[in-house]
Amino acid sequence: MTASGDAEPVRLRDGSTLVIRPIGPDDRDLLRSGFERLSEHSRYMRFQTPLASLSDKQLAYLTDVDHHDHEALLAIAPGDREEIVGVARFVRVDAGVAECAIVVADDWQERGVATELLDRLVQRARSEDVTRFTALVLAENADALRLLERLGDTEQHRVGSQVELDIELPAPRQASPPLKLVLAAAARGLVVPAISMWRQVADFTHARRRADAVAEPANVIVAHAYATEDEAPALNVAADLAAARDAHVHLVDTYWPVVSDRAEIDRRLTAAADELRARGVEVSTHLIGGDTVDAVIDVAEQTDAALIVIDPRAASLLTPWRAYALPARVCARAPCDVLLAR
Repeated sequence: MTASGDAEPVRLRDGSTLVIRPIGPDDRDLLRSGFERLSEHSRYMRFQTPLASLSDKQLAYLTDVDHHDHEALLAIAPGDREEIVGVARFVRVDAGVAECAIVVADDWQERGVATELLDRLVQRARSEDVTRFTALVLAENADALRLLERLGDTEQHRVGSQVELDIELPAPRQASPPLKLVLAAAARGLVVPAISMWRQVADFTHARRRADAVAEPANVIVAHAYATEDEAPALNVAADLAAARDAHVHLVDTYWPVVSDRAEIDRRLTAAADELRARGVEVSTHLIGGDTVDAVIDVAEQTDAALIVIDPRAASLLTPWRAYALPARVCARAPCDVLLAR
């Protein structure tokens, strides 16, 4: 996407279609009507103050942007009349640093609009030599924290009821091809197949019978970095598979803002990654605020993962009674195959 006004059609994960384009001065009325459709809660989460309407001066500032130091992208729903369902923007505050913000209409939330907008906002930022985003988010807004942290390495600082984020934007990512990852012999007997893994088991068995079997390229494995004091089956399974297939492992752990000991969880995640690297596995880590299932699915989608490995015993600090639901929730939403490690 360029700053010249190009519109890009986008298909969301639920099949809905949108158009994403840069904002312009002629969009004042469109932006005003979009703001008026927001609930009071969504307005407060975005502007962090009770705001009943936008003044003409505010509308001029928000729409008459230079697309260099100030960029804003609109998500437009199709129909007879254009309707804004999301806005993402950045404003440069220093050389290479910009403050970012995003808002999505209430009836379009949790459908992937924010992810699509932010991905394109990062592309625009990179093209304008912005390498870091900052954001000030209410500490209670776990969804926004999780969404922004997925962009890159993030530092957090608590400021009263708010959390200040400093995010290093990633270099442009090359999408992984949709390649198949099959079970390795080292992992036999350690995993329980889920979703379509039976097909992969059959493929693996057939390949072993072929003397001239050709090794397939590896893809990405996402593993929830859950472990007890004595064992970490998900980590071990992911490491064995990755070593056998030369795959890259993305370790995911989660925390709840304010409530969790983020430093301790980060230390545990780093230690798990170091252990896997010592076994010759390439590892990336993701410490994300919010729900575990949301975080694992986000990383799997972001990395075009071929496999998710989880421990079904994992439970949230805030919702331990939901442990039983973790495998079902992951399997229901996973963009790839899932292994339940014992």
